[in-house]
Amino acid sequence: MRIALVTETFFPAVDGTTTTLKAVADRLVDRGHSVRIIAPAPGLTSYRGCDVVRVRPLEPVGAQVRAAIDGHAPDLVHVTSPGTLGRKALKHAQRTGTASLVVEQSAVLDLTADYWRGTVTRADRVLVTSSWMVERAAELGVEAALWRPGVDSAAFTPALRDSWLHDSWARARSRETPLVVVGYVGSLHKRHGVRRLAELADLPGIRLVVIGDGPQRSWLAQRLPGAKLTGALTTGDLTVALPSLDVLVHPGAHETCCHQLREASASGVPVVAARSGGATDVVRSLENGLLFDPSSSRSFRDQVSAVVADRRRTLLGARGRELALERPWTDAVDELESTMSAMSGAKVG
Repeated sequence: MRIALVTETFFPAVDGTTTTLKAVADRLVDRGHSVRIIAPAPGLTSYRGCDVVRVRPLEPVGAQVRAAIDGHAPDLVHVTSPGTLGRKALKHAQRTGTASLVVEQSAVLDLTADYWRGTVTRADRVLVTSSWMVERAAELGVEAALWRPGVDSAAFTPALRDSWLHDSWARARSRETPLVVVGYVGSLHKRHGVRRLAELADLPGIRLVVIGDGPQRSWLAQRLPGAKLTGALTTGDLTVALPSLDVLVHPGAHETCCHQLREASASGVPVVAARSGGATDVVRSLENGLLFDPSSSRSFRDQVSAVVADRRRTLLGARGRELALERPWTDAVDELESTMSAMSGAKVG
């Protein structure tokens, strides 16, 4: 097939959308498809032999998107979490009779619900990446099916745990009993519930490591004086940092793809996450971690404390690794490819 992948973010961005799109593009190229990526400028213009057409913000966006699609003559237009570029691409695909697929991996808020519905209903099919988003889409009158992301278990593995890095974070050399390293990985925005990390500020026996950047960084730095705030890390650094944690926490109540939870599990790290949103698809309580009640003011702290105090928490991490191996990116994208193939054939027919 000839496939146009339209996205609102791509390299050099490091985010969930880029993680997904990279995995999709890699597998489609490996499978012999002709792929063109359409993304905002600036950035690289080629990826694994595929053209990356960059849409310049100071020039008419619609005309650039249409030209990029027409120049590839795709059998299918795949749009990830449509924004400005995705909306233009879906309108053009609808106008030209080209098959179109939306993969929505962001939460749809009430404020943007009407705009989102008006955008995705132009697509021939809509997929979402968590069970709760299937229900959310139905509430908005949109029929959506579940497509579960995968994880790169070769990149994220317990074998890359760095003892020196862990001991440095745990302050092992200066303490008779090293601290338990509790980490958060992700962007530092209110919507991800990061302010709840402050509830762990005085939890005894832990060292909090916050990996990521965003507008809440200074707020967190003021309230977590003993924490290590690393800023955003590249994927290569993250594959070492993540397995070097003892526990990963993610307090967001409306997550979708939950890449960090999947990658932590693949890294053999037990997780604590909210019993809501996409986390309920990834975390099996008492198997690979614990779920907390996001409506409770105490539950997050209590569940983190329980995992920290459990001397056998490595068993949770080992089980997490087993579960992560059940859904590699190759299987996830092959499933997506089958959907694309069926849609493209039906449209041509």
